[in-house]
Amino acid sequence: MRIPRSLSFKLAFVFLLLGIVPMTLVGVTAYFVARDTMAETYVERFVKRVTRDTSINLETSLKSMQNGTELLARSSNLRKNVYELSVRQPNETAYQMALGRIRTDLNNSIEIMGNADLLAVIDLEGNILVTSNRRREDVRSGKLEGTADFRLFTDDESNPLAGINLRSRKWWDKAATGQSAVIDWGTEPLIREAYGYPKFLDEESDQVDSERQKNPEAYSFGFTKGIPLSEFSREDIVGGEITQAILVVFFNWRSIQDLLDRVNEDFEGDDIQFSSGYTFLFNTDFNTVIAHRYLSLYSSRLVEDHGLDKLRSAMLKAEGHRGSTHYKYRKEKVAAFAPVRATGWQLGFGIDEDDYLKATYQMGKVMFIAGLLVAGIIIILIAVSSRRITRPIRVLIQQTNEIAKGNLDARVEIETQDEIGLLGDSFNKMAEDLKVSNKRLIQAEKTAAWREMANQVAHEIKNPLTPIKLSAQLVHRAYIDKHPDFENILKESVHNIVTQADSLRKIASNFSNYAAFPKTERKHHSALELIKECVQLYSNKESSGIDVKLESFLDTDVILNIDRDEIMRVFFNLFNNAFEAMPDGGMVSVSVFRFKEGDKPGRLDIRITDTGKGIDDNISERLFEPYFTTRSSGTGLGLAICKKTIEGYGGELSIESKVNAGTTVILSIPFVED
Repeated sequence: MRIPRSLSFKLAFVFLLLGIVPMTLVGVTAYFVARDTMAETYVERFVKRVTRDTSINLETSLKSMQNGTELLARSSNLRKNVYELSVRQPNETAYQMALGRIRTDLNNSIEIMGNADLLAVIDLEGNILVTSNRRREDVRSGKLEGTADFRLFTDDESNPLAGINLRSRKWWDKAATGQSAVIDWGTEPLIREAYGYPKFLDEESDQVDSERQKNPEAYSFGFTKGIPLSEFSREDIVGGEITQAILVVFFNWRSIQDLLDRVNEDFEGDDIQFSSGYTFLFNTDFNTVIAHRYLSLYSSRLVEDHGLDKLRSAMLKAEGHRGSTHYKYRKEKVAAFAPVRATGWQLGFGIDEDDYLKATYQMGKVMFIAGLLVAGIIIILIAVSSRRITRPIRVLIQQTNEIAKGNLDARVEIETQDEIGLLGDSFNKMAEDLKVSNKRLIQAEKTAAWREMANQVAHEIKNPLTPIKLSAQLVHRAYIDKHPDFENILKESVHNIVTQADSLRKIASNFSNYAAFPKTERKHHSALELIKECVQLYSNKESSGIDVKLESFLDTDVILNIDRDEIMRVFFNLFNNAFEAMPDGGMVSVSVFRFKEGDKPGRLDIRITDTGKGIDDNISERLFEPYFTTRSSGTGLGLAICKKTIEGYGGELSIESKVNAGTTVILSIPFVED
């Protein structure tokens, strides 16, 4: 049925080429157009809108914090009490009472602000005069992760931070003038002293610090505002307000991370559109990550740690243009950026490319399935049509089978006038010619039989040639190298050459007497000596890069009742196969075992293992078929002859092999028992 199947394939190929290729081109073009449209219109606008809205919410929250700081700094009670400190001595009761009233105002403000860690009043020299000593609500109720003990502040009116000077802070120069200043994001030592927040969420980890989960509680930022002189003291002031002290408010970074996490929660879930979307925040240098969905990225730097210098350049372009710039980086995400004006930070929002192209991918799958359906319909139509077209050829095949069975009177009747009709006429003429050439065929079969015998004998002759060649090469190399043991090498090599030459002469003599194989002459031989002799012959092939070693597990020598030449030809054939399987070098190991089970005859187990390329499973079952070979120069008789020889001694020959893992040939031969 090969011809109809081939014609059907050709017809199917032509129709598929004419029908599927144009449809595929249209589908691929539509896919890429839809993908680009999705990215450039809908997705980019969506990313910009989320970025803009989030930055507005973030600025609103920050503005509320800043306004709260300014309102407290300008409150009449705070201004009056701070002024009281400037006109009293610390040892006076009025001074201490003023401190208590300030502390009460600061504690009440912490209750109102909720997300502030610490409030402090600082004199113009940078010394801390008084601080709040009440924890914020979220910490007090234990709602937040990473909560630590409020270690320094108690309910008494002491100031544990007295004596600490803040003039070294980056924000001090601006704050000292009474202006509103932003306290940089980071791990503020004052907050660490007050709360003792752990820096990492995992208490113990083998990871490096840059890969560990950071604790947002351990980070803070804040605002400062000058505290003007009180109203009742302004009659002596000519001009504007005079700053008498500075109010500092440290806010916990968890409030900012929570705000971004609430945005991220809107994109969590497999059924949510753009589920990969998340926000991230960079410091004023547009390089340092200060907020991210992955807390391990805190403090990492775009350029130095991630190599995203182009991303930083894109953010710099976005400065001052809220949500107007997007950047696609690493072919994985599309992101938009917007500046946070209140603090100078840069907010970003990104979506994975695979996420926003889900719909496009789905459309591609639908188009692919539709293409398969169309192709299937075309194939069915072709199958029906080709059956009718190839019917005359099936008749030809049927009559060909009749001739193959010996019926040389088989003929075909084809009425078509095309090429198939000409083929039918040629078939009938061929059948007639076959009857005439039947006698010639018989003669050809005899010739083939002689050719088969010649192949067998040629294969038998080839086996002794290999050790002869190896021995000659060994003598030549020893002579050139002036080997000190040249005489013994020459003697041993000559002995091997003479022995193998006798084997060749014996094969030729038997062939001249019309014998297919030499007659066997069984005698008792030492198994170990035979194997050692064969291993010694092949271990001389140093130039091949193949190492040959022998491992004997026999406690005593084992005697075999065999024809020595015949069993040596088996060994030579197997060794030759092993060497040819390792053209780039390797190892051949020979292991010898002895087995005796109950009353069964004892058996000698010989395993020849190479480290060659192995044998595919699909051809391993055919290895012992005559004339089957995987080499262009092989006759395909070697393993078949070996198996027949071993089975003639009542033994077994089997092969275990894996591709790229080597091959093991197992010979199991009965031995002579004492």
